[in-house]
Amino acid sequence: MGAGRPRRPHDSPARPAHQPRARIAGVTLRRVAAVLVLLVPVALTAGLGVGAGFALSRAIHVPRVDELASYRPDIVTEIRGADGATVARFAIERRFLVERTQIPDVMVKALLAAEDARFYEHGGIDLIRIVGAALKDLATRRLAQGASTLTQQLARSVFLTPEKSFARKINEAFLTVEIEKRYSKDQILTMYLNEIYLGHGNYGIEAASTWYFGHPARALTLPEAALLAGLIQRPEAYSPLRNPELARQRRDFVLRRMAEERLIDPETRRKAAAEPVVLARGARESTVGPYFCEEVRQYLEKAYGDRGLYRQGLRVDSTLDPRVETIAEEALRWGLRRQDRREGFRKPRNLLAEGIDPERYRDPAWADLEAAGGPAPDAVPAVVLSASRTGAEVRVGEKTISLPASAFRWTRAETPARAVKRGDLVLVETLVREDGKAETIVSQEPLVEGAVVVLENGTGAVRALVGGYDFGRSKFDRATQALRQVGSAFKPFVYLAAIEEGFTPADTVLDAPISIVIDPKKPPYQPQNYYRKYSGIVTYQHALEQSINVPAVRVDLLVGTRRVIETARRLGIRQNLLAYPSLALGAFEVTPLEMAAAYSVFANQGLLFRPRLVERVRDADGVVLEENGPEPEEATSPASAYVALGMLRGVTQRGTAASAAKLGLALAGKTGTTNDTTDAWFVGTTPRYTICVWVGHETKKSLGPKATGAEVALPVWTRIVAGLEAAGLVKEADDYDVPAGVVFVPVDLATGYRATPGCSKIVLMAFASGTQPTDFCGDRPHAVSTLPHYLQKAVYAPKRGEPSGTSFQLPDVPPGPAPTPPRPSSEGGPPG
Repeated sequence: MGAGRPRRPHDSPARPAHQPRARIAGVTLRRVAAVLVLLVPVALTAGLGVGAGFALSRAIHVPRVDELASYRPDIVTEIRGADGATVARFAIERRFLVERTQIPDVMVKALLAAEDARFYEHGGIDLIRIVGAALKDLATRRLAQGASTLTQQLARSVFLTPEKSFARKINEAFLTVEIEKRYSKDQILTMYLNEIYLGHGNYGIEAASTWYFGHPARALTLPEAALLAGLIQRPEAYSPLRNPELARQRRDFVLRRMAEERLIDPETRRKAAAEPVVLARGARESTVGPYFCEEVRQYLEKAYGDRGLYRQGLRVDSTLDPRVETIAEEALRWGLRRQDRREGFRKPRNLLAEGIDPERYRDPAWADLEAAGGPAPDAVPAVVLSASRTGAEVRVGEKTISLPASAFRWTRAETPARAVKRGDLVLVETLVREDGKAETIVSQEPLVEGAVVVLENGTGAVRALVGGYDFGRSKFDRATQALRQVGSAFKPFVYLAAIEEGFTPADTVLDAPISIVIDPKKPPYQPQNYYRKYSGIVTYQHALEQSINVPAVRVDLLVGTRRVIETARRLGIRQNLLAYPSLALGAFEVTPLEMAAAYSVFANQGLLFRPRLVERVRDADGVVLEENGPEPEEATSPASAYVALGMLRGVTQRGTAASAAKLGLALAGKTGTTNDTTDAWFVGTTPRYTICVWVGHETKKSLGPKATGAEVALPVWTRIVAGLEAAGLVKEADDYDVPAGVVFVPVDLATGYRATPGCSKIVLMAFASGTQPTDFCGDRPHAVSTLPHYLQKAVYAPKRGEPSGTSFQLPDVPPGPAPTPPRPSSEGGPPG
């Protein structure tokens, strides 16, 4: 086999630990044959000369040893977060290369004692050791462990196959001699310690040291080094994770060998053997932001192929901020459990019914908690040990927790004993009440799903991306792959299109029933408001703040649905949008990532930064393969973006998202709820971040009555922002920059006229300079605003192109099928 891919033994198949007892003659014959085979290259070189030896090596296809100088074993691809910390690793072989100076002497001594005590004395083939092994075979009448040197093992691992034959033995011998001629002992030792397999997918001492002990190889202690050296022969069998007692025995054997070789003194050996085997981890490595990292992995696989991703050790600088990701994950999981409780308590899984003893059950999540060593998360699995009228006893790991009856209040069961029984597997969740006190309740893993995207406004960097409740149970990324109707969260695009056409937040529209004929052969489209009430003449600002449906449809018809689509396209929406009037109410499907990018334009003075997950990719040598910086595109004018932003700020101050005002920060955003409350959205911005939250079921299933964006998604959003503020990433002093060409005028929110002291609701609105209202509010506009909508219609002056009656014929029918809402009569869903 030529130099190229090395053989990858996972349990040292060439050196089995146990072999069947053999007859003494057979044992001796095999060992003598092995000695003769290993002497062939030495004899040929000495007796026939270098030329004959070279000719023979060519004849039996010995690989070129000089290729070892450029050989690079497979190494790990690392994804780093914005703070430089590693957040994920991808590899077929988990390996990190080290230099000789990074290998501690204690590791070298342990290795030599365990595998090749005469390494620095022989020339690659240890004839003394081979003869000694043969004599031992003769005395014990069985095959002793092999006599291969480190150099032979390296040659076999890098260049040869596991096949057992004389040709392979001859190849191995020639390769061993050549390697010893070309490389120093320290070079061979370093290559060996970077190549060797040490169990659980770890290759080389650096990977094994970080995996088993949580620190680099240079920090290895004597007991740790002895344990690693003992793994080489049978890494899976001697694994301290699978067989801790066998691993300890093997470690102690290596310590004894070190003492025999006088590499350590007896007292040092005794102290090292007295130490327990202490591991720093469980059997798996955690990934920060698993949905984010999976998106990056898929990108790297497409860009660099399987080999580049899994074998060549790419160094990827990502945009992920672990602080933001942690906050977003916690908030979404909290919000999904909260919503799931609103949908009712479900019968838990019962361990007794499955024949499992509740006292002996070990949940996998408990092992992760123990390995993490930090504070417990806010919800953990628990086993019910007993339940009564007054409470329940549950177990989390070795800890027993007493839950009062109040912990079961939300289940609507008469008593805890009616809700759970011995053996039930539930969640125990810690909540913080409004008075600031912690409360522990029984909970359940939610069936409802969700997604969060956090974008940095000024760069387009994706700082957090959460695609679901738990990556372990579902790897489908709802943040980038789920297409869902956005409901009223689409309305800002309609009003932005109107602003670009010269309209303002103070302009008015008629909130009254309308019937739109799309196809004369079919019933007309009749959008309705959620509460089936109409307000008559309303300002654009008020209509958006209260998320009123009919005004949004009328404004869409005024500016033209195709114009709205074109505006949405410029803001980064890439899905197939058709020019039906229901578009204004979010009847078409979009991903959360697209919505976050689109809303960031409002905070960016009209600039769109395409979302970026990867900043830079380098190869293992540090050569930059690609670099992705911010690339702004002008989606709309700075003034138009800021005017629309001002309208969205009103939503968070007085409208459907007014509960966010308690944060006391500069905020802007919009709720979204679809028909039958199947999807709940909130997309909003701070001066630094744009955050999109979606909550819904995998299928079109209702979240329940009154499960609006304001009730379901907004609490998750405000929890994220509060967490960002607590982390110092969002500050009270932060505010949006005001672009040139924008003026502020106090306006009466009800009528749209410039405010006077007699106006009841005065709002400071932003306008593109020259578009602000000049007429002051008087008694007549206020009087009109108090009339029923059907009387206001008589005094309303439609704008040019605006539908003037209760019926409207769509000028042309767009190609493609119209979206079919669950309830055509209430397209757009609730107001928030």
